[in-house]
Amino acid sequence: MIGENVLRGEPFKGVFIFDIHAHIDATSDFELTDSSPDKVVRTLDALGIGGACVSSILSIHADCPLGNLHVKEACSKYPGRLYGYLTVSPYDPDTDLDGAFADPHFKGMKVHAAFHRTAINDPRYEPYWEYADKKRLPVLFHAWELADVRHIAELAPRYPDAKFIIGHGAMRTWEIKREVVKAVKHNGNIFADTTVSVAYDGAIEWAASQLGADRVCYGSDIPFYDCRHVVGKVATSRLSDADKEKILGENAKKILDLP
Repeated sequence: MIGENVLRGEPFKGVFIFDIHAHIDATSDFELTDSSPDKVVRTLDALGIGGACVSSILSIHADCPLGNLHVKEACSKYPGRLYGYLTVSPYDPDTDLDGAFADPHFKGMKVHAAFHRTAINDPRYEPYWEYADKKRLPVLFHAWELADVRHIAELAPRYPDAKFIIGHGAMRTWEIKREVVKAVKHNGNIFADTTVSVAYDGAIEWAASQLGADRVCYGSDIPFYDCRHVVGKVATSRLSDADKEKILGENAKKILDLP
């Protein structure tokens, strides 16, 4: 059974696990001991996790093009283990999306409206939503506030072929979680991930019961949070092994179109 190896302190075996919400890089505002792609992959190896889709903290916070270049380099160094989100900014209207997504390592977009000090429903983001819809791409949102979830819910029916991932939303406050449930139930193209550092016992089970196990994805937010406890919560939850497999990796495989 999935989870037994965790209790024995052993790496996972025989189950596909993929972290849908991970990062590399750092800035002076974040005290991270090691946010290199090498460290991320060493952690994945130690736990038996198959891979991760990363975005750059540098892109999110300070230098979008340079951070995206770092993601490209990281994915090239670890093909098949690391895939990339292209961080998109409302201040970069000339981003070459066709050129970026010609690289098969990039699987979707990352939006951190809070650090870009722009609401998710700002019109400057619209070219990105249109492109995601046209190319059937996933978009991972930093969704820390109630307004973020509501904005995503407004976008989803307008761009039905894009796939919107609510980062953090399934694990945050009760008010936000209720809004996530409403958004997911009304939109077939919305998903939620498990990234947050503190989540009470039973939170994974609650998310799966309310959203459906096929709409929840394992994500850790590494290196902000140690991914061991996050993947452990899923693996040792009271869910069936079939539902655990969906959350741990099978859903990500479909959303990101992984080989």
